[in-house]
Amino acid sequence: MSIRREGYPFIIGAALISAVLAMMGLGVVGLVPVAFVAWFFRDPERAIPVGDDLVVAPADGTVLDVEKTVDERVGPCTRVPIFMSVFSVHVNRSPVTGTVVGKVYRKGTFHVASLGKKTDANERMIIYIENKDGICRVDQVAGLVARRIVSFVDVGDSLEAGQRIGLIRFGSLLECFMPEGIAPQVKRGDKVSAGTTVIGRKQG
Repeated sequence: MSIRREGYPFIIGAALISAVLAMMGLGVVGLVPVAFVAWFFRDPERAIPVGDDLVVAPADGTVLDVEKTVDERVGPCTRVPIFMSVFSVHVNRSPVTGTVVGKVYRKGTFHVASLGKKTDANERMIIYIENKDGICRVDQVAGLVARRIVSFVDVGDSLEAGQRIGLIRFGSLLECFMPEGIAPQVKRGDKVSAGTTVIGRKQG
């Protein structure tokens, strides 16, 4: 399994801690930090479902809610927040095929990412992806521990559904805003996998 290069500095730091523990006679215990950090930054390949009418999960984790809302750019839509624990794969993926038409970094607070509405003020990277069905919005949201959002895409980029778009270090939240006409295929409490779980399907 490949490891994201963004994790290398953390792996090196964990290796230094392991070396210190080894010198203290805790050789086996010393392997734990390196193993965990390397595992955290894993980047497995995924089999992406085929279909222009599908919206796939942008993150691994647990669906916190499925709610109707209105976004100033997306319009009437369905918001699906997905909580990533420290045990989730943290590579984020595009929910749809389309073109990046907007990217906004918003500074904010660092509430625990699973606290629902309290995370509205959290630091986030907002990405807008447009295709024939409208605009889909994806928010990479920083949490209490995860304060480093990494984005791989820029405005003008063409994306395929399931393509890697970024990561958040050490546990956080992804929010997907699906435009009107996309029926949600998940419910609160469902476990989803980035790029493989269908969370929305075009109606009609």
